[in-house]
Amino acid sequence: MRKKSMKFVLMVNMALEIKGDQAQVVVRDIKVKPATVTVPIEAAPSGKKKQAKRKARKSIHEIVLESARRISKNADQGVFSSVDLFNQASKKHPELNKKSFNTTVISAAPEHTSWKYYRNGKDYLVYLGKGKYRLRESAG
Repeated sequence: MRKKSMKFVLMVNMALEIKGDQAQVVVRDIKVKPATVTVPIEAAPSGKKKQAKRKARKSIHEIVLESARRISKNADQGVFSSVDLFNQASKKHPELNKKSFNTTVISAAPEHTSWKYYRNGKDYLVYLGKGKYRLRESAG
């Protein structure tokens, strides 16, 4: 990530008080110009919320499988389309990228003609043709 910087002026009104052999700095006033500074979200310090979010994050394969299990229970003979699958997954995970999701669906179905471009050892879906899928028996 690129470093971000903000320009501002800090004016400190202070006095040096000397009592005997001791010196003390007394700050009377501090002013910042501009008085209000907008901090971009990326520049804000990371807190516990960000760490907790990382721990709870699921892989896209886990999301596809979870959605396929959910949708196949209600689908006619357990058959569903990749559009149905994406719509189901995006309810719980609205940040999903549709293209990435669809390539993950293809990569989980070895019978798909484009599987050779995305193969990764996952095979929890069966491609039935014309955009239709079914959950593989061993994955359910």
